[in-house]
Amino acid sequence: MEDKVMEAMEMKRKQRSRRIDLHMHILPGVDDGAETMEDAAEMAEISVRSGIGTVAATPHGDFSRRDAIEYIRLCSAKLDALRSELARRKIPLKVVGGMELLVNEALIKWARENRLPGINGSRWLLVEFYFDISLSRALRMADELAALGYRLILAHPERYGLARRSPEDLRAFYDRNIILQVNKGSILQEFGRKAFRAADWMLSAGIAGAVASDAHDPVLRTPDMEDAADVLEMYYGRDAAEVLMERNPGRIVESAPGA
Repeated sequence: MEDKVMEAMEMKRKQRSRRIDLHMHILPGVDDGAETMEDAAEMAEISVRSGIGTVAATPHGDFSRRDAIEYIRLCSAKLDALRSELARRKIPLKVVGGMELLVNEALIKWARENRLPGINGSRWLLVEFYFDISLSRALRMADELAALGYRLILAHPERYGLARRSPEDLRAFYDRNIILQVNKGSILQEFGRKAFRAADWMLSAGIAGAVASDAHDPVLRTPDMEDAADVLEMYYGRDAAEVLMERNPGRIVESAPGA
């Protein structure tokens, strides 16, 4: 009997380890995320314990404030160092590259002549806007990136002013085939009632495309996804966690050349 219980627990662990976190500030010393390699390794351990097998390292990228080429090179070097450290510590977490790109005129200008850092080297970009952006301006800039051949994942749309006022406006992004990535903190009501209301509306309407941690550290904004997965399965369908934390993110990560 004990052997069967252990076997069932191991099977469940392997099933959970297929989960993917598309949004995490795990690269040490590049933005407001992990400060040290020790922080990054602890975040990786927390991810593994909560059933995550793959994460996208997505540091903030504001190309209006720093040299884009230099920053991309820095992040690439930090990613290589993190992978080496996780291998040394035998932490079974796959880390792919990416960036949380702030969409502004500087980014679009740079993108017209350069390749933007997509998730795992793909044409999928994790993007964010200024929180007070208007719907029309956000859509215009999203259309410009799409015209350059990119596909978009909109980070934490529930936190924008336009969504907090009228969650229904988010359907305009969905209708453009933009993936709406909800933060686990919003589902767990950590960003206030309005952000939760917008997240709940997206999940209930079936237009959310992914749920991610947007983790910044191993203590406060952690990568632990277990509670969020439980809430998804309890309130939004038995397969909600699988779809939003495994299937949909998996298609994005696996779309990269050579993935």
